Amino acid sequence: MIDPVIALSVALGLALLFLTAAWHKAVEHGRFGATLRAYGLLPSWLVSPASWFLPAAEAVIACGFVYPTTRQAAAFTAVPLLASYTAAIAVNLVRGRRDIDCGCFASSARVPLSSWLIVRNFALIGAACVLVVPVRTRSFLWIDVVTIVTAVISLALLWAAGQRLAHTGPTLRRFGGTS
Repeated sequence: MIDPVIALSVALGLALLFLTAAWHKAVEHGRFGATLRAYGLLPSWLVSPASWFLPAAEAVIACGFVYPTTRQAAAFTAVPLLASYTAAIAVNLVRGRRDIDCGCFASSARVPLSSWLIVRNFALIGAACVLVVPVRTRSFLWIDVVTIVTAVISLALLWAAGQRLAHTGPTLRRFGGTS
C-alpha cells in the first residue's frame, strides 16, 4: 500500500503535466498536426483526427488523476498513451530522424527527439503505475498539505529544468559546449 500523500502528489503532478500538454496541443493545433505528420507513422487521413483526439484524451486523463475514484482508470489510460508516444519517438530515432520536434509542449519549447525523451517517458509510465497501487487510508494532517504542495511545485520545477536541458542540450553539442 502507498501513503496517500505520495499518491496525491504524483497524481496532481501528472494531472498538471497532462493538462499543460493538452492545452499546448489544442492551442497550437496546426503545429501539433504538422508534428504528427512529421513523425511519419500515421496515414495522412488519420493525422487531423489524431491531432484533435490526443489533446482531448490528455485533458480527460488529467481530470481523471484529480479524483480518487477515477485515478486508477486515468493511470491505466495514461500508460498505453505514454507507451505509444515512446514508441513513436523510438521509431524515429532508429530512422535517424532527430530533428523532429517531440510535440510535447509549446513551440517556444521545441524539443528535438532524443533518447532522453524515452527515459523521461519511462519515468512518467512508472509514475502512472504508482497510482495503480492501493492507497492506505489515513487522515490528512496540516503537514501533509504542505508536503503535497511542496512536492507538486518541486516536480513542476524539476520537469521544467529537464525540458530546458532537453531543449538546450542539442544546441550546446552543436557549438561544442558538451561532449
